[in-house]
Amino acid sequence: MEKRVHKLTFYHPKLEKIWDCFNEAYLVGGFVRDRLLRVRKEKVDIDLTVKGLTEKEVKCVEERLKGRAYSIKKDKEVFSLVTQGERIDISPLQGRTIEEDLRKRDFTINAIGVNLSELFLPFNDDALLVDPTGGYEDLVRGLIRPTGEEALKEDPLRVLRGIRFKHTLDFEYSGLFEKLAPIYGKELGKVASERVGEELKKVEERELLYETVRDLLRFNGFFQVFKELKGIERIPKGGLHQFDLLEHSLRTLFFMEKFALKEAKTILKEFWEEPLRDKGCLKLIALYHDVGKPLTAEERGGRLSFYGHDKVGAPIAQRALLRLGFGKQCSRVAYCAVRNHLRPFFLYELFKKGELSERAIYRFFRDSKGCSFHTLLLSVADFMATSQEMERRVNEYLDFIQYLIGFYRERLKELKPLLTGREIMEIKGFKEPNRWVGRIKEKLLELQALRKVNTKEEAISFVKGFTVGEEG
Repeated sequence: MEKRVHKLTFYHPKLEKIWDCFNEAYLVGGFVRDRLLRVRKEKVDIDLTVKGLTEKEVKCVEERLKGRAYSIKKDKEVFSLVTQGERIDISPLQGRTIEEDLRKRDFTINAIGVNLSELFLPFNDDALLVDPTGGYEDLVRGLIRPTGEEALKEDPLRVLRGIRFKHTLDFEYSGLFEKLAPIYGKELGKVASERVGEELKKVEERELLYETVRDLLRFNGFFQVFKELKGIERIPKGGLHQFDLLEHSLRTLFFMEKFALKEAKTILKEFWEEPLRDKGCLKLIALYHDVGKPLTAEERGGRLSFYGHDKVGAPIAQRALLRLGFGKQCSRVAYCAVRNHLRPFFLYELFKKGELSERAIYRFFRDSKGCSFHTLLLSVADFMATSQEMERRVNEYLDFIQYLIGFYRERLKELKPLLTGREIMEIKGFKEPNRWVGRIKEKLLELQALRKVNTKEEAISFVKGFTVGEEG
């Protein structure tokens, strides 16, 4: 039975400019899917597949849209042109017919084509859907169904893509996907990490990373994607922890994505901007924060301890985020936040006993400089993920976070050294810079924060009395 929809469903002004550049071209992929679902996006990506694509046709598109197409060569050559933030990808037809091309695609909902010329011919209100795999019916039913087993076998990344489509579109998995995904999810480790990272970024942007990671675990892809976490499934619950380490890590991701980041402006007050710029990074840090535990697990007095897991885990998390393509800035934050993630809890225990010193607070902010507020958000998610009881008592912990932030605002936000390094050198008679200059300057800043040194005269007096070693 023919499937026809009104041609205005697929109208786009850029298509109107270029439709007659081609002899035979078809709209395919996500643009068709989204328009059939009545999903309108401010900036769109348009995929065209062209029978017998020629250089002349590409040149025509460039001239009409006043842009330059660049060639990307993977399994096929794609000419991509970006104008005003919108991208048009043009590729040659794979196979002798459009039906053959569509059957080679990933999921049925992405395997629907529309003849481009039909949209702009006069005396024609409808466009015929080319739908050899039943994608239109799956769109109506809300199903994620591979075009066949070969689709996932050919590219296991499609397991992760299927999970992404399921959650971003709020669809259900078909029986075929449920059957095949656990088989080919095991092959995700063979896919280039950069490609995996790009898929993770897409679900992260839609606030759906937790759901995606849960399904990766279900379909045997979790430890293929997050290779460094292998071993956390062997660490049982114990002590304050109501859940085993795998479940705790997943819950930490959940509370980071669904609570801490959403409430960041309330939790961090005026210091929320930098952590929210790194929100994708923070979600993965939440997942990786205890990555060092399997490597440091040791039985002491009948209980497992993980002494030094923060120190061991920091470089592992850093390398993991680099591997997944999240960039150097993100990886630096990962190292810093994982290295310091236990510090807020130590301070909290002292706070509850009435033993928390200003020096301890200062040194937390000093040592976690560049990721202090990232670390505080991580600690909130970590706290809530530890047990249901701690989740219920999170407001007590948030009050403590406000106490720390108040200290930072009052003592550290505008803190500037009373003396420069050169002034310190002159006072101590140093002829050239050395490590003692930095030590004196850091100690002086600490005393300023603790309000034990308040004037330049007091600072000079402190420096004069500071004893240095022979190498000074």
